[in-house]
Amino acid sequence: MRRVGEIVDATTAFTGAAVAGVTLFLPVTVSTRGQSTSYRIAGLLNSVPRSAALGVIVAVAVAVLVATTKRPLTGWATATAAALAQLINHFVGRHVATAEMLTTQNYIDSICAAVLLGGLGAVVLRRPLPGAAFAVGGVGFFGFGDLANLLDINPDPYAVLETPTRWMIGVALALLVISTLHNWKRTEEPKTPGMAIALPVTPILAAMVLALVILAGTEWLGRQYSKLPAESHAIEIAIVVAATIVSATAAAMLLPGRDGAGVYLAVSLTAAVDAVGYAVRPGWTSAVLIALTAAGLFIGSRMPSTALAIMFLIGITVFAQVTSTSSGTVAFAVISGIIALTAGYCCGTVRPHYPPGGVLALTALYLPSAVSVMPDRVKDWREDVAVHDATPGRTALAIVIGSAIGLIMLRRLRPRCKSQPKGQPESESLADI
Repeated sequence: MRRVGEIVDATTAFTGAAVAGVTLFLPVTVSTRGQSTSYRIAGLLNSVPRSAALGVIVAVAVAVLVATTKRPLTGWATATAAALAQLINHFVGRHVATAEMLTTQNYIDSICAAVLLGGLGAVVLRRPLPGAAFAVGGVGFFGFGDLANLLDINPDPYAVLETPTRWMIGVALALLVISTLHNWKRTEEPKTPGMAIALPVTPILAAMVLALVILAGTEWLGRQYSKLPAESHAIEIAIVVAATIVSATAAAMLLPGRDGAGVYLAVSLTAAVDAVGYAVRPGWTSAVLIALTAAGLFIGSRMPSTALAIMFLIGITVFAQVTSTSSGTVAFAVISGIIALTAGYCCGTVRPHYPPGGVLALTALYLPSAVSVMPDRVKDWREDVAVHDATPGRTALAIVIGSAIGLIMLRRLRPRCKSQPKGQPESESLADI
């Protein structure tokens, strides 16, 4: 019976993380054909990275608060309430939303998704099977790129449909209710008084530093491209890359022990995937990519190595540099599988002792990067390009190399600590601030 409960909770964790990931990855509104103007759609799309940054902070804050209670029921109930609020937002939006409410609805949806991720992550990342399912659900949909075919999204950019769909949220809500009832009486050891003050501070500050610096840097770089689209912007790119590495380092040092390794791998993975580009995939390929992500996570948990994860990421960025987006679907299919394996391996390699650190690493995947704000013409596999531009690949490689240096520093400054009961971090590691 206990095994059945673990499987149910794992299914819930996967579905909840997947729904929240889609929410933070894509804009969400009701269909507004005939009502929306270009500037309103532009405002909605501009709000996506901002809502993702807000989502990172909210998710980590919720995870910290849930983790301090030592009551799994609190996390399950919080995630259930967030899913219910998100479903209500979709139903209400479909009936009363107007074009002017596009951006507002997207922010509300992102906050609900962030609360869901934070509450769910705080309780499942302490358990092997549900924690693995949570990671696969969150990182898997991130690696898929364009979900338009899978979610039956109209390709017309002026007819924005709701994402995720209401049936996805409904399934997640039903599973969350079941898991909440299943974990109704589950409790953990009483919290340690010496850690009660330190725990809520540093992870939230780490999330704020990482999210706000990356958001400010990428928006600034995007404005430079808008003003002078024909320029290379090498200096501006270098500044944003440096800011990304500095913010990731600050966030990593604010997390206990070596939990900050997940932040480095997250910003590197995001840049590498953005450098490869995107294309519409058939819906059935999602199952294949989920399986590859799970396989990568299994391998990473058995043979963890941040050095090997960095090598995989370097390989992806080199591919982005030497391979044109007009090379064909076979090349894109192969690199998509490699990305899924690498994403899973990174999740398996990083073993955060403190669940909010894992939540930060996962949500950081949805932040923009210096590559994501570059013109789409150099990253779209649906377009034939006359001359291949290696700038996205070089930029991603610089971020990966910077993260590798940061990981080396982290290992030297944070020697592996003695194992603590129930995976709790040492109180000394939380006092670095």
